[in-house]
Amino acid sequence: MGNSQSNKLKNSFLGIFFQTVKEHPFIVTAFLCFFCISITTGSQISFVSSLIPTIAICLLGICATAYISVSDIKKNQKLYAVLMIVGAAVIAFVFWRFVFMTDEVPYRLLNFGLLVIVGVFMYLALTDRLTYDKVLLLILAAGFLVRLVYVMYTPVTLRQHDVSTFGKGKGHSGYIEYIYNNWNVPDMDVRKISQFYHPPMHHILAAIWLRIQTTLGIAYKDACENIQILTLFYSSICMILSYKIFRALNLKKAALNIAVAIIAFCPTFFIMAGSINNDILSITFMLGAVLNTIYWYRNQKFKYIIAIAFCVGFGMMTKLSVWMITPAIAFVFIYVFFKNLKNFKKYLLQFIVFGVICVPLGLWWAVRNFTKYGVPLTYVPMLSAKSDQYIGNIPFIKRLFDFSLFQFNDVGDQFTRFGGAYNEYNPTISLFKTSMFDELITVSNYPKIAVFNKILFWSAVAVALIGFVTMVIMLIKKNKELDMPMKIFMFLLYGVMFVSYYVFCYQFKHVCTENIRYAVLLIVIGAYFVGLALQHLQSDKKKTYKKVLSKCIFVVTGIFCVSSVLVYDIVSMYGLA
Repeated sequence: MGNSQSNKLKNSFLGIFFQTVKEHPFIVTAFLCFFCISITTGSQISFVSSLIPTIAICLLGICATAYISVSDIKKNQKLYAVLMIVGAAVIAFVFWRFVFMTDEVPYRLLNFGLLVIVGVFMYLALTDRLTYDKVLLLILAAGFLVRLVYVMYTPVTLRQHDVSTFGKGKGHSGYIEYIYNNWNVPDMDVRKISQFYHPPMHHILAAIWLRIQTTLGIAYKDACENIQILTLFYSSICMILSYKIFRALNLKKAALNIAVAIIAFCPTFFIMAGSINNDILSITFMLGAVLNTIYWYRNQKFKYIIAIAFCVGFGMMTKLSVWMITPAIAFVFIYVFFKNLKNFKKYLLQFIVFGVICVPLGLWWAVRNFTKYGVPLTYVPMLSAKSDQYIGNIPFIKRLFDFSLFQFNDVGDQFTRFGGAYNEYNPTISLFKTSMFDELITVSNYPKIAVFNKILFWSAVAVALIGFVTMVIMLIKKNKELDMPMKIFMFLLYGVMFVSYYVFCYQFKHVCTENIRYAVLLIVIGAYFVGLALQHLQSDKKKTYKKVLSKCIFVVTGIFCVSSVLVYDIVSMYGLA
């Protein structure tokens, strides 16, 4: 990719846009999600909610004007840039209002959006203005687009985990409604109502968001659907945090883009963007804690350890399983402390501040329920052995090591209750299946994905194996990207998550336990090592076999990304299962 004419783009509309997104990704993502309310809200739109696109356009114009006013763009170009940005927003709104207000909105939006992204890519390439940074932003844009479209065609009643239905007073939906109606967390023995045992962070935020929408005049039913805007935001932030982690761990150029593409197009994050339980927020906090731990390892500033404390604290206030990242973080703390014993007072103070912030946030809910109602601190309800998804009758050794070929006849997760041929019992196979299709994206529900779903599945397996093999090699072999403390940090992150998943599958012998949502960080770590493999192969272009292997990584990852979009595009085309 050439940079010879990249400066030509600097003062253009596209240049301003790319620079703004690069410098303020979280703000831009929040703005996009806010704007999306106008798309995701149902046909019965109130007067206030119908103003959302106009408000969004005004905010965009204000932000653009403020940005341009402090830049070094010539005066005659400033007005042009402002008009271009505001004009593009107006055109987008008009296009949505008069073209996308049909029953096929998600399908149209996805394909039109991808066409625009490809068009921008080709324009930049043909004008010799394409850089790795711009490719990265286009990848992130495509990842956001697919997440948005998934949210649009997936109601809060479909492909959810433990959500139930709004109005029934149970599940995650009932939990959100309880806080919405009472302005208080559940004041009861939380074991009595399904899912109320979870810490309340996600449900508090969702209830506040629900209240904001209904106050603005959005119908309650639509406001409930729009809780997915929050999870869309969290899933999109996971892309950005993953990118920052990869960059902090020294991935560059094509290697960085490949790693980010895996996260951008991994179906797990599409599905979680539409899932209104607490999974995706807990993962967001996990990634935030990992990123700031890397930052703190390199530069022991107070702001980083405070960020780690809030991420872990709020993460455990969202879901207790966030504890799984704490052994890796503790190792980094201990290593840095003993390496700098002369300044031990500085680190003791930081650790005290960390504890003062993190411990109360992370444990107050469990301690409260234990002291008031006798709920065990690590309480998790167990399904009955009489459940139709019980697999405890199969020896765990068989579950671990049985890879009989019949299990791959359908690469969708098998549930007899949903018409599956058998109950999925191998946790490793289920990990791959659920990471691509969760529990309900199967050929029986969507026959048009036949063939494409197998391409997606097997390309994902190939990508995962590349990442795993590279991880083993790089954790042993000396390399410039990871020093020994960071190797141990990565090993602990992966190892604790990996072992915990299998222990969980052993303890809770039901199909629903074998789901990627309990081990999502494995995907992010795997994506990093795929990028690292490519970076090392490209560092020595003289050897033919390295050239071939690097091209293979490009091809396999490309197939994975394209087939992922294709499968979920087909699902959007053929509606609900």
